[in-house]
Amino acid sequence: MALHHPSGRHPAAAHTGKALAGSGRSGARPDDIETFLVEFDPLEQRRQIREGMEAAIIERVAKDLLHVPVQTLLANLNLPSSTILRKMARQERLSPAESDRVARVLYVRQLAVEVFEDPTLATEWMQRSNAELGGLSPLEVLDSQPGYDRVREILLRVIHGVSA
Repeated sequence: MALHHPSGRHPAAAHTGKALAGSGRSGARPDDIETFLVEFDPLEQRRQIREGMEAAIIERVAKDLLHVPVQTLLANLNLPSSTILRKMARQERLSPAESDRVARVLYVRQLAVEVFEDPTLATEWMQRSNAELGGLSPLEVLDSQPGYDRVREILLRVIHGVSA
């Protein structure tokens, strides 16, 4: 399944040797969640998803980006709590499918930040009920590719000034 950089742009920078936060590779920095989105080209993003992100990324995304409990993020992404919490405790990697769901959250949040020009507003929008999503929040539908596609479509329409 293809996931695209939220803005549709492909960063010109080649792989810089930086690794996604929590990946256990040298060169990881505190802002590597953002590095994943901005500096890694789509093929490097794909490689990291297929390799499996470290489970610690779940906690970073939940607490640092979305300001929600880990359990809330797991429930919204339809990820099994016991399995993910075990992987986190053992410092294991997520499966490619689990990593893909986390990547969807990262992509949508980044696109929402571009739309709202404010990380706080973007995070609030992701958690707010949306009529175009049948009353669910954008975060609640990111557990599937069609949900991700619909959320991305909504945000892209805002960017391009297209009404519902």
